[in-house]
Formats: sequence, structure tokens, C-alpha cells
Amino acid sequence: MSQIPFVWRPATGADVCVLAALYRDAALRLGPLVYTPEQARAWASFAEDAPAFRDYILHADTWIAERLGDGRALGFCGASRAGDLREVHSLYVTPAMTRRGLGDAMLRRTLQRGEHEGATLFAAWATPFSRPVFLAAGFVSTQTVQAPFAGVMFERYRVERG
Repeated sequence: MSQIPFVWRPATGADVCVLAALYRDAALRLGPLVYTPEQARAWASFAEDAPAFRDYILHADTWIAERLGDGRALGFCGASRAGDLREVHSLYVTPAMTRRGLGDAMLRRTLQRGEHEGATLFAAWATPFSRPVFLAAGFVSTQTVQAPFAGVMFERYRVERG
């Protein structure tokens, strides 16, 4: 459970720039822990594609965790809806707040919202950072793939919970 009190609210268009900065910061600061410098830069580059990043946030059911009191974005989690399936597209925590249970708490709230809406299956493509969070939430690894992103190869993990 998160030791960090936060407000949980839906993302809006006004939040996209703040969430892009959080995403880029996570990629550049945490990426080098598990990725090559080239991979970390490629990962971070997605935040620079303003139209694509805006769609990434707004075309999913994305929610933001904000610090109680000052409203600072601490993280975000988004999932798309397709019948009884919820595909988790994003799960990001600002680097200064990692390893404090915030990612677990955001994912748990996203799963609860999906269950309340009738979802019975959840899935995601996880990174080396997010896979432990998904596994702790009852997901199982079903596939490992290597695929290019921004011209650089990455290993990703398909996780599912049904």
C-alpha cells in the first residue's frame, strides 16, 4: 500500500504537458538502470511527439495521482476499454517517488475501476520497471518479445490477469 497520500483524478488536456515531462524524466533518470543510453533516449523521445503523447493520455482512461496539498503530479496510469478487457497502457511514477508503493496503488485503483465497469480480463505490455508491479497484482507473464521503438530494440513482457 502506498505510503504517499494522494488525490486520484482523471487526466485532461491541460495535464498532457506535465505528464509528458514526468514520462520523459522517468525514462531519462530510471531508464539507464536497465537500458542502454540509446534505449533510454529512445524511450524518452516519445514525450517529444506532442500529438502522439496527447493521444496516449487522452484516448485511454488515464488518471493522475497528485500530491495532497500542492497538487503536484506524482504519477499516472491509463487503460483502454474493449468489452470486458482493460489494456493498461501507462503506469508511470515520478522518479523521486519510486519504490514507495505508489505504482501499486495506482494500478490497484485502475483495476478496481475496470472491475466496477465489468472488466474480467486485464493485460499490459510491461517493461523491466513495471513487470514486478504487475506480477505483484496477480498478473502472469504470457509472452516476451523484442521489438523496435524509435529505431531501437527493446524487450517487453506481455502480462495478463483474468
